[in-house]
Amino acid sequence: MSTLDSKISKLLVYAALSLGSGFIFSLLSFLVVHLLSGVAFGNISSIVDNLGTEENVAFVKVLLFMNSFGLFVLPPLLYCFIYRFPILDFFRLKELRTIQLLPILFLLFVLFLPILNFTVELNKLMHLPDWLSGLEGWMRSAEGGATEKTDALLNMLTYVDLFINILLIGVLPAVGEELAFRGVLQQTLIGKSENPHWGIWGAAFLFSFIHFQFFGFLPRLLLGAFFGYLFYWSKSLWLPILGHFINNTSAVLISFYLKENGMGEKLEEIGTSEETTYFPIVSIVLFGGLLYYFKKQCNRLLT
Repeated sequence: MSTLDSKISKLLVYAALSLGSGFIFSLLSFLVVHLLSGVAFGNISSIVDNLGTEENVAFVKVLLFMNSFGLFVLPPLLYCFIYRFPILDFFRLKELRTIQLLPILFLLFVLFLPILNFTVELNKLMHLPDWLSGLEGWMRSAEGGATEKTDALLNMLTYVDLFINILLIGVLPAVGEELAFRGVLQQTLIGKSENPHWGIWGAAFLFSFIHFQFFGFLPRLLLGAFFGYLFYWSKSLWLPILGHFINNTSAVLISFYLKENGMGEKLEEIGTSEETTYFPIVSIVLFGGLLYYFKKQCNRLLT
């Protein structure tokens, strides 16, 4: 019981830190945008709802940066400060031996792409019961709004836009979300348990849920679990950070370089089009085999 109480208390402390820090940085981000734009403090949300101008997109990027920092980067560091955990040791950032498996990680992402694409399409088929039709309508509307905002943010005209988006969409979430979900939540949920799977999938569930994009819940859940196993097997947070960075930054690069000639859409169709319907099955077999090899290599390097 004491172990359970310890887990619950730590999770509650971390939740309080996240909510408090997130709220403070949300207010600060509104204040910064108010000072930069001259828009009344109470009308800042109108900027988020109108991304038709480059100026508004820039302001939204300021909001996203500050909110992401306050919600995901700062709370894990405060958590370590409160419990007096050495940051580098707690987040397993001193372990560098398994970073040499990075080429395998790249190949794993290539094999994972058709699986993720398939689960995206599968997730879109989700329908709630008739008595929850109002909720489903809200969820689909929110999903459409999130897609529109993402498209606006990924509309890059210069290399400066590309660099900013790599920092905002690639680097910041890779570091912050991995510190939060794998570094704190997964390790806390696993604790001293002999069965790590509950902690890995529990953290993956929270990782997917907190994005509030329910028609992308399943692929994000699988992605979160993938990051979780990378962390657990490699004993280092570097590989899930790098994996998260690869996943997010590839979307930015595809938008910048490939969308104009339709390559972005072609990549999204791998595993879902009639010509590639067998890809997910082949990918599952190859991905599973390579993941097993990755686990074996981690064990070899760490013993």
